[in-house]
Amino acid sequence: MKLLFFGDCMFGRNGNKFTVNPFINVEHMIKSSSHIFFNLETTISETPLPAEYKQPKIFTYQSTGEQVKVLREIGKKKPIFVSIANNHSLDYSVKGFENTKRFLKTNDFLCNAKNKVENKNIVFMNATDHCGCNDKDLWGEHITMIDYGNLQAVYERIRNIRKKDKKKVIVFSIHWGSNWVKGEMHDHIKSFGRGLIDSGVNVVFGHSAHHTLQTPIEEYNSGLIIYGLGDFINDYSVRKEYKSDHALICEIVFSKKNKNNLSYGLTTIRRDFTEEGGSIPVIIQ
Repeated sequence: MKLLFFGDCMFGRNGNKFTVNPFINVEHMIKSSSHIFFNLETTISETPLPAEYKQPKIFTYQSTGEQVKVLREIGKKKPIFVSIANNHSLDYSVKGFENTKRFLKTNDFLCNAKNKVENKNIVFMNATDHCGCNDKDLWGEHITMIDYGNLQAVYERIRNIRKKDKKKVIVFSIHWGSNWVKGEMHDHIKSFGRGLIDSGVNVVFGHSAHHTLQTPIEEYNSGLIIYGLGDFINDYSVRKEYKSDHALICEIVFSKKNKNNLSYGLTTIRRDFTEEGGSIPVIIQ
């Protein structure tokens, strides 16, 4: 198995134009992988919802899903797992969230907000530790919110999944930490990631920071913790002090015989802005 991980993907806001195929420069990597994973930081409504659905937040994102359909076409029948648990999941209220889930499932993407998603030998889960909102209870009704003061329930859930099947690869996607991180990831987040691995997770897929971290990946106890790959696709302005126009793609290869035998590689990309709108990743390494 070759698992391909992108950083955060955001495909528009307020009806702004966005390039139709932002994946054009990485199509070969998508085609050569067996499974694809990314964090979707855009609600999707093919008929955009009016402003009355917006949550009272500084930034709200909404896309028609055109770019996501392009990814589906490039990926053919490959399993594509999408994290929909983050601080933009309910930007356009429950209606926008339900539209997002319906769109993804209709177009054969694998996602679920609270429960695990299984596809043959992969178990996928997703959660967030923040919502950036004024109504955490609303977010908590629809997506898994992490409470760092009460992690045992999360660990126990993982252990129960692992007990039932010792051979499957468990990927835990987590939107964690702040947008900008100076130096290393915070200790309580490192501890949580290691706790997930100790409980039975094979790959912790962390994201949130708009840039690559000082140590983006840690090998730990036969597993892998991705602390952050940066933003893969968006329309954000660049903060030069963080080199936020650069990001990483992570490829993880698992042995056919032993799920604990894995190797990984990182590819550096730069986000270039286009006349059509938004940015596209360009491989520079």
